[in-house]
Amino acid sequence: MSEQRLWVPDGGPEEGRVRPHVLWLPHDQPGVLAYLARVREILTSYVDIVTPVAERDAHMTIEKLAPHDGDGQRVDTARLLRAAPIIQQRLAVLAPFGIEIGPPRSSASAAVMDVWPETELHELYLCLRAGCSDAGLTMADSAEWFWGHVSGGYGLVDTNTPELAERSDRLASALGRGLRPGSRVSATVSSLWLVLERQDPESNTYTFRRVCEIGLGRTERAS
Repeated sequence: MSEQRLWVPDGGPEEGRVRPHVLWLPHDQPGVLAYLARVREILTSYVDIVTPVAERDAHMTIEKLAPHDGDGQRVDTARLLRAAPIIQQRLAVLAPFGIEIGPPRSSASAAVMDVWPETELHELYLCLRAGCSDAGLTMADSAEWFWGHVSGGYGLVDTNTPELAERSDRLASALGRGLRPGSRVSATVSSLWLVLERQDPESNTYTFRRVCEIGLGRTERAS
């Protein structure tokens, strides 16, 4: 978690470490949780360079929201709850759909699993952004194409010495081989969650508090 990735500098206000996000959560899909447990098992041999993501914190980020809305109001629990029914109206046009997660690989700053298919995920991303905009929530500029991924672990240190570079190479190889057979897992996207996510540089983790679940299609799960 380099300085460039910190939401607030060291010594900054604690509230700056908490930001609203929209996530997909696999907490109710045993097959995905078992798959992620296998990834964590591999990563536990490399905790000197990567911090595994705990089961309760596993997620796919669909959108990062600004800490303040278009009116300058802080986006807290109450604000997210007010936005949920408006976002639901946009997501009602989408039916739940299947995805594939994996295989795991090592990126520049994390151990990640890409998520497919790209077209359905991008449509979800665009519908969600439209709903967030309708609700008066502020976002960064739209990505040209949505990159769906689940992080299995976050990089702990820069691998900028020969020894650490070798460890990183071994990690990448272990991830590439470790889940064969079964290097991918199927899942279903039927809802998204509005959450308040906390960045903790000391533990090199992202945790979150669930605020509201919003179902795809006319499942009426926003409340």
